[in-house]
Amino acid sequence: MALALCQCCLSAQTPSAVRVEIDWADYMARQDPVWDRLPADYFEGAFVGNGLFGAILFQDDVKPNTLRLEIGRSDVYDHRTDGTRLGHAKIRLPIGQLLLTPAGKILKANLRTDLWNAEIRGDLKTTAGTVSFRCFVPSGQEVIVLNLKTTGGEDRAECVLRPQQGDSQRHVLRPLRDKGFVYVPNPPWRTGKTNGMEVVTQPLLAGSDYSTAWTEVVESKHSRRILVTVANPYAANTNRAFVSKSAALEVLEGYRKKSVVQMESAHRAWWHAFYPASFVSVPEARLESFYWIQLYKLASATRADGPVIDLMGPWFKPSIWAALWMNLNVQLTYSTLGMANHLDLADPLFRLIERHQDQLAANVPESFRSDCSAVANPVGWDELSAPVFLTVETNSPQAMNLIVLPWLMREFYQHNQFSMDETRLRDTIYPLLRRTFNVYLRILHLGEDGRYHVPYTYSDEYGNAPDTSLNLALAKWGFQVLIATAQRLQIADPLLPRWRELLAKMADYPVDPATGIMIGDGVPFAKTHRHYSHLFAIWPLGLMNADSQPDQLSLMRQSIQHFTGLTGDNCMFKYTGASSLWAALGDGDNALKWLDRSLEILPLKVPVPTVGPNTLYSENGWPTFESPVAASRNILDMLLQSGSGTIRVFPALPTGWRDAAFCHLRAEGAFLVSALRQAGKTRWVEVESLAGEPCVIQTGFEGAIRLEGPKTASLRQREGLIELTLKRGERVVLYTGERPKSFVVQAPAVQALEQNQWGVRSR
Repeated sequence: MALALCQCCLSAQTPSAVRVEIDWADYMARQDPVWDRLPADYFEGAFVGNGLFGAILFQDDVKPNTLRLEIGRSDVYDHRTDGTRLGHAKIRLPIGQLLLTPAGKILKANLRTDLWNAEIRGDLKTTAGTVSFRCFVPSGQEVIVLNLKTTGGEDRAECVLRPQQGDSQRHVLRPLRDKGFVYVPNPPWRTGKTNGMEVVTQPLLAGSDYSTAWTEVVESKHSRRILVTVANPYAANTNRAFVSKSAALEVLEGYRKKSVVQMESAHRAWWHAFYPASFVSVPEARLESFYWIQLYKLASATRADGPVIDLMGPWFKPSIWAALWMNLNVQLTYSTLGMANHLDLADPLFRLIERHQDQLAANVPESFRSDCSAVANPVGWDELSAPVFLTVETNSPQAMNLIVLPWLMREFYQHNQFSMDETRLRDTIYPLLRRTFNVYLRILHLGEDGRYHVPYTYSDEYGNAPDTSLNLALAKWGFQVLIATAQRLQIADPLLPRWRELLAKMADYPVDPATGIMIGDGVPFAKTHRHYSHLFAIWPLGLMNADSQPDQLSLMRQSIQHFTGLTGDNCMFKYTGASSLWAALGDGDNALKWLDRSLEILPLKVPVPTVGPNTLYSENGWPTFESPVAASRNILDMLLQSGSGTIRVFPALPTGWRDAAFCHLRAEGAFLVSALRQAGKTRWVEVESLAGEPCVIQTGFEGAIRLEGPKTASLRQREGLIELTLKRGERVVLYTGERPKSFVVQAPAVQALEQNQWGVRSR
């Protein structure tokens, strides 16, 4: 058996023998989604991607006996200036589909997504013979590769490209939704053929165009290769009219000459380095497989140099919400990557913020622009231009919608806490935090009670109120972080006294004795709703927690129970939110309950939100990328938490989870943490410091704790916590009692019937 060590365990400075012994190819194979029939639609389909290009495979709903490969490129957006408010101007546009039609009638089909190698493989048995296919999107390349091998009469199997008109699908699907707005379609697409390559060019009214080119390379009588590329000069900042056709043909001609074997080798090398960057194992095979599929999905949807992930990633589907939504969707999409030790994949989101600071400043009214920044919802590809209504009037009848940039900056700050990049903190994050939370400084007003109050604002997505709990929590978090960051960077900020005053006199969260934390003053959480914006103080901000505020635990529990107790708006992210909220209180059983509820698969013909057999999520038929990823974050929240200066190991394990393990998960303070739990007992915990920061950790160990590590490392126990002193690059192992015979993590044994639980199988 070929073993591969998890990258987290390769350090010459470590005196311990912690390691992960896994045959990664075998381990990932048992997580693969598999199908023993053709996927019926998008939410059953098999998908591949390389962070920019993507393809999803399922049965075509127009042409009989045909497999459809929907072609996607994440940055194919319109860039009009009209209709911005209505979501037509900066919207994702369709490309088209590659259609595979066998010569004979399909009798049987088997498909598999090979996660380890990031490709789809399948076999079709027909009345004329067989078609075997393999599809992958090579890492770092701008091409989709489909290999076909045929027998018998299936040498006549046909591939064609079906273009799709590049118009706003919001208009196509719901033409009467935006009353009073007249949508003007883009010009019709044009086709051409050059040197055996077909090309479809879609002009845009706003200028530029994009082109899809494809060709079929015959390798032998029974073997051929189909190559597809999409050129998008606007995204490449070459905004000239009608230039994409020649670019697409030139790129495709290059790929006709390239070795598929070489592309495959580089592709697999990337993926084989990606997975072992961290390791997670829980004692439920379906959840464990789901977690790894989400990592595959994230790495298929973005790369370090890729675009920010929108609501569908690289897998296009007609939708009225085809843009970047930042009042929850983007934040949840990126909630797993940092903890899972893939900071590079998360960075495009934060570089987007850095790149468009001028737009963030221009989004606020002129009277605020000297010291404030904000952004509304949604935004288009590679931009943050979305004006925000702000006012200092305390009695304005129009509510202010403020959630987007404060929450994004919270994610940016945490991303930096995982690496402790002090240069970025000083040069970019602190100034942006300052401008973001100056909005609250400007609008807060002192009431007759001597407290500072938030005026009339919106609590996503519920409604309006003064003193919304959402904005009170965001303001408190922002001022706390600004003070702490100024102290860390030794900045004598003239606003420090003001921030401290605001924090000391901030209004309390409005509370209804019967239901808990309210939406805002005079507005209880009285109707079923999916967004937990009023509970932000508990999660994700962690301002209210059981450790520092045990007297508030009953209020927190009451508030979460009331949030989930009202049924009707049963969206997946409501349940994932409930899971993380309960995990924040250390309640693993309820965290698992709501995680399981979020993954309940309902018949897709039922018009309700549900996760599909391929783990893509249908919000009443529209794809929304973030919800399944948020469920993977639920799993991480049960295994490791950090914040408020304390790392918590296995903080919210369900009662039934007697065994669990993780390796190289990231904690705030730039720590890599690994741990093993067996038979209900934590056997050991490993901590590596990447930045030499102070470390306080809660392990659940009882009795005297032993430390293995360099002589310069030290340990002090106090009140159930462990204080570690570690230099940059040092790591230690902690345990109690007798020294474990080994510090090894292995893949748990899983019965055959428990493997490959995603996809469609008729067992």
